[in-house]
Amino acid sequence: MGLRAPCGEIQIPNLNQFQALKWHTLECELVTPMYGGGVDAATVDLKMPIRVSAIKGQLRFWWRLLAKNKKDDSWNFNGNLKTIRDAEFALWGGQGDDDGGRASQVFLKVTQPKVTHHDLMSWQDLRLPYVMFPASNETNPDISHQVLKTEKAQFKLDFAFSDALLKDPDKIQQVIETLRWWANFGGLGARTRKGLGAIHVSQSPDFEDICKPLTDTEVKTANCAMSLKGQSGNALNQLQYAVQKLNDFRQGRNVGRNQGQQANRPGRSRWPEPDALRRIQRTHHENHAPEHQAGNVFPRAFFGLPIIFHFVGRGEPRDSQLAPIDGDRLASPLFIRPFYLGKNGKGEKEWASCALVTPYEHIKNMNVSLGRNETYPVWKSDTAQHIRPIQDQQGTDPLDAFLKYFAK
Repeated sequence: MGLRAPCGEIQIPNLNQFQALKWHTLECELVTPMYGGGVDAATVDLKMPIRVSAIKGQLRFWWRLLAKNKKDDSWNFNGNLKTIRDAEFALWGGQGDDDGGRASQVFLKVTQPKVTHHDLMSWQDLRLPYVMFPASNETNPDISHQVLKTEKAQFKLDFAFSDALLKDPDKIQQVIETLRWWANFGGLGARTRKGLGAIHVSQSPDFEDICKPLTDTEVKTANCAMSLKGQSGNALNQLQYAVQKLNDFRQGRNVGRNQGQQANRPGRSRWPEPDALRRIQRTHHENHAPEHQAGNVFPRAFFGLPIIFHFVGRGEPRDSQLAPIDGDRLASPLFIRPFYLGKNGKGEKEWASCALVTPYEHIKNMNVSLGRNETYPVWKSDTAQHIRPIQDQQGTDPLDAFLKYFAK
């Protein structure tokens, strides 16, 4: 097989310049166990548990979110997606439309924590089965799905700016804001949107703002919404609370589903998807005729796709997978994790449970597929009144309702 011809000349940074760069150090730590993060899926790499490439990917995500939604002087893109894309490649590196490629103007390096097999723990000990379903469904005995304990996962992230970037204060400000959003809501490894691998930046001598908790007002300026609940010195406990709230909202008794008449048999879902599948496949258990008034909509897609539906009982629909019509996955706009509140009077760190919702207007007009030629809408605005988990919270859509439920 022949080698690919280069599309153009890619700017390669002069490695000698690293000696002259001014490096800025962030003291970082994991506050919830990290899942995966290595080259092999679901595996912690003991030699290199923290990867610069993973951090760079996270920073690009948060930069794009701010670039698309913030309107202040440092973020003057006016929603132009091509301008944003070109600016991203110019700042973080990549192959643009108008040139052969650009090197990143932000340099990163990590001082790795020293970890051994003794620093890993069983995923069952997390008490987060709702988050760790990839492990509970694993059929390969060679994959342990162990996670990295938090107490050993302290590391330093150093960053520096190119000479060209130092001449552009607006772009410097963009990078600092991006690092601050990553410090508040970012993570490492897999399942970070469900709170695993949550990071905290404890010290930033040169840019103290990076360590400051984002306020509700600041979150709203990026077209996001945040709900906080509780306060304690244990970050993992706060994550466990947040995960339980999400689990209950989606399928908990008397919230996401009815109580049920037997202790070991849950009641019917209050969401429309099961009855939608019964109508679409034209089959159901004799006691489960479709009755949900919302019709054939799939609002739980707001929490991410794919969704696998598994029914139990004679005559019920076969197993199905719900996915976007133009791909396999839809990333959830919902992030749950511990949120750093600051230090109490004793100098101890305090944490709240946090639910952050990033912009999701695009989901409201999405269509999804069950693997056939037919497509179905995720959402219709007039269905909220018929979906009890939303109606009970006086929400306008699933994510709006969840934030209100989370705060209770």
